[in-house]
Amino acid sequence: MRLAELARLRVGLLGFGREGRAAASALRAVRPDVDLTVLAESGPQPEGYPARIGAFDDGLKDFDILVRSPGVPVLHPALQRFQAAGGRIVNPASIWFSEQPDLPVIGVTGSKGKSTTVSLLTHQLRAAGRRVLLAGNIGVPLLAHLDSDAELVVLELSSYQLADLEGRLSLGVITRLFPEHGDWHGGVEHYYASKLRMIDLLQGGPLLINARDEVLLAHTAGAPNRLLGNRPPLACRQGDALYRGVERLIDLDQLQLMGRHNLDNAALALEAALLQGVELVTAVSALRDFRPLDNRLERVEDRFGLCWINDSIATTPHATLAALQALTGQDVVLIAGGYVRPADWTPVLDHCRRHPLRGLVLLPDSGPAVAAAFEHAQVLPAGRHSLVGDMAEAVREAALLAKDNATVLLSPGAASFPQFRDFEDRGECFRQAVASYYKDRSTA
Repeated sequence: MRLAELARLRVGLLGFGREGRAAASALRAVRPDVDLTVLAESGPQPEGYPARIGAFDDGLKDFDILVRSPGVPVLHPALQRFQAAGGRIVNPASIWFSEQPDLPVIGVTGSKGKSTTVSLLTHQLRAAGRRVLLAGNIGVPLLAHLDSDAELVVLELSSYQLADLEGRLSLGVITRLFPEHGDWHGGVEHYYASKLRMIDLLQGGPLLINARDEVLLAHTAGAPNRLLGNRPPLACRQGDALYRGVERLIDLDQLQLMGRHNLDNAALALEAALLQGVELVTAVSALRDFRPLDNRLERVEDRFGLCWINDSIATTPHATLAALQALTGQDVVLIAGGYVRPADWTPVLDHCRRHPLRGLVLLPDSGPAVAAAFEHAQVLPAGRHSLVGDMAEAVREAALLAKDNATVLLSPGAASFPQFRDFEDRGECFRQAVASYYKDRSTA
């Protein structure tokens, strides 16, 4: 649906985060007197817009159309009743696609690795001189880019965005597929179905997948024009190096990224860049000078024998496992815990059985449950674990447990709320807590 058409209707804007604010601004740019009301179940009254704060209910019928911010579940009962009564709900990204129907878009999704993969791919395309817009779940929302002069869009897509997205992709990339966001989706089936909507959006176009992921391989078996990435003869990880065919392209220690899993991401990004006409030598050179993203195995401090690493992006145990695997051979104090939701820590526990932690520090609210899982598996570090109330305390306790020549890893394995606004806020709180810890030591 085009903005001009939408601006003539009574619009209910579900949620007022980044996407919601971008949608409101775009609508007012088309029609300053647009009939728009912000609808949010909680939070402050937004400035400059009429709003209803409270539980969504049958009052939704007062609107011709609802614009759904990604944080609002598509299976919300009030939304389903609205649709059953003939109401229409539109995704902000779908509006952008309607406004930019001819602009080529590469969509990237996955349960892990999508942010690094889109960033690597964008870096390679820009190194080749392409005008690329990087948007979506990373950076600025699409509707804030209506006047972009880009010739190509690289779009990170979460399952929240894909669940009801309408548009057309020229290339799709899927990095991994494992259970995630069960509370939002109501179960793994809906989560997988949302991720795999990418196949429909491609309309027969190429789909590049990480063929090392057996679940992903099985669930995309019927996809037309599927390309098996991270597997010969395409770019793929072999040991600690990236190959294409028999040619050894780059070693892990030549990247500024930590962990073998980032070679998987690099393999997909490289192959996607080649599909866009980037020369192999240019793409490989760009991999060498790519700098890691914030909150993704980001080295925060290295002082007095302690290395502090921020992996706040890790919102699932699978992501925590990848971080621990990247640090195999080091003495690690793990800071974990966060939002309470169903989570399977078994892979992490199995890793810790083979590679014991030096210490474990657990944040609210899921800290006690995670401690119980470690204790039940008999991998809870005896006398070297602590339940804490906030990030500052977590940093102090981790330093005590680590002592010298160790790595303190923030890799929560859980979403950030309600203690933090988002994973970026959590990562910033970690950086500040580490800085405060050393400041206090210097003045003691």
